[in-house]
Amino acid sequence: MLYSLYYMKLTSLPLILLLVLAGGCASRPKTNVNDIDWRSRIGTYTYEEAYAELGQPNVLSESSEGRTAEWVLWQNAPVTIGFGFGTGSYGDHTATGVGVGTTMSPPPSGEYLRLRFDKDDKLAEWTKVKY
Repeated sequence: MLYSLYYMKLTSLPLILLLVLAGGCASRPKTNVNDIDWRSRIGTYTYEEAYAELGQPNVLSESSEGRTAEWVLWQNAPVTIGFGFGTGSYGDHTATGVGVGTTMSPPPSGEYLRLRFDKDDKLAEWTKVKY
């Protein structure tokens, strides 16, 4: 009895550890961006605050005017699968074929939150972008 309890604890430990680690991996913002009044944050909200609240942006670009960051709000899967079936004949000969294929269809469609920060790292503009 003691051996089976010890074995159960030992074998369930890696599963629990995996679940805890996987729960920390997220590519979407930490907060619900639809509940935020972005207009009231223009001129006061900094990039560091956005990073702390939303997590690491999926896209970040910098220029002499400041920086622009984008976070994925939702995204469709960029993979499509096709299936084909065909037959053919020539004279006394016939043939049958089956085909399966996958394709990547870039860019994936979805909705993104784009925040543009000025030279002082203050929020200058915000938009939701759909691709």
